[in-house]
Amino acid sequence: MRRHVRTRKAAWLVALSFALTVLVVPPASAATLSASLTPGSANAGAQTTFTLTVTSQVRSLSLAAPDGFFVGSATSSRGNANVSGNQTVSVTGINGGQAVTVTITAWPKCTPGSANWTLNATGNGSTTYDALTFSTTVQNPSACKLLFAPTADLQTGVASTVTVSAVRANNTVDTTYTDAISLSIEVDPGSADATLTGGGATTPTAGQASFNISLDTAGTGYVLEACSPTINGGACNPLTGNGGKFLSGLIAVYDDVQPCQAGNSCSAHASAPGQVSSQVTANGQNGASIKAGVFSVPASTPGSSNPSILDCAGYDEITEVIASFDFTSQVGIKTVVNTVSADQMKEIPTQGVSFLQVCFGSSLPFTDRFGVFQNVKDPKLGLFVGLLPDCPPNKKKLADFAPCVVSRQGGGTGTGTITYVADEGDPGGSRH
Repeated sequence: MRRHVRTRKAAWLVALSFALTVLVVPPASAATLSASLTPGSANAGAQTTFTLTVTSQVRSLSLAAPDGFFVGSATSSRGNANVSGNQTVSVTGINGGQAVTVTITAWPKCTPGSANWTLNATGNGSTTYDALTFSTTVQNPSACKLLFAPTADLQTGVASTVTVSAVRANNTVDTTYTDAISLSIEVDPGSADATLTGGGATTPTAGQASFNISLDTAGTGYVLEACSPTINGGACNPLTGNGGKFLSGLIAVYDDVQPCQAGNSCSAHASAPGQVSSQVTANGQNGASIKAGVFSVPASTPGSSNPSILDCAGYDEITEVIASFDFTSQVGIKTVVNTVSADQMKEIPTQGVSFLQVCFGSSLPFTDRFGVFQNVKDPKLGLFVGLLPDCPPNKKKLADFAPCVVSRQGGGTGTGTITYVADEGDPGGSRH
């Protein structure tokens, strides 16, 4: 009986020894992946061609771009390349063999600094690879831009939303951009005395900064500038602008805006107490948006790029002018009445108002009063410039002929007026 017990004990010890031997076998080690990514630096937001070279034998690979990068396309010397979410490059069907070269077109983030790519790959058979990290230095000068969303007309003293996005050179938004953006007045169509409220430094969310702004002086042809030191390449002054890099479209600011109910007649009124022209009225109905405003037209400043400060050769400029304007959406054009002071009218020869002309800067080509088609932009203003022709008489649908002069009249107090029509977004010019 004892011999039998000893035999069973020995067999149990052998089994335990075998089990312990199996448990201590170490797992296979991951292989080192041999690969490189060039170049090691790129300008912020600029289109850049990156080259990934993998010399290890792999079946497939996946390269994740850094946050803030936009990957547009990828091609591979072997296998099938694909880009998902503009962020990850995948290559499948490589099946080992010689080196693989992947060419990638991407746009870096807008904020300078270090950015890391991550490469994962699978090998032949049971080969596994550790992930690799590549660093790209994002540097200035920046190719990124500050892009305004289309901005609606404003009403004096009433806050309206304006949005600006930080975009790469291909106009895609860098949702990682968080450096402050501010606004300033780049072009003031009046006497350069308008005040912008609400344009102070604002931190973007997902690459977009939203402002609630207002301007206190009516006028057509305002232009705003957006500024962020990281993208502009230097300090920005939110009061004076930064040389006109990133600009809004032309903005009209009205003293009164009245949305009309369908089927009802309504009007908008604007006045400038103590000015030469005191009131303008716009009338409309059937759901039209009615707008009106009054502002002072400044004298020309040599070298200025302000689109409302124009000068046409061979004509003397009148320096005391008040412009009143209105717009009715049913008509599709704005009407501008320029009133010249009585003192200025006394300096014009006896023919008086017949000498009044409008020197105009348009965003679209137009035929001037001499029959010349103005289709070459003024290099400084970026507008088509010339004297406006007269509108055809007795034409009710003036939108087909704008921009053109509607009438010239003398006022009972010795003032003179000249009225013209133009597209709502076009700025006005100096009066002659």
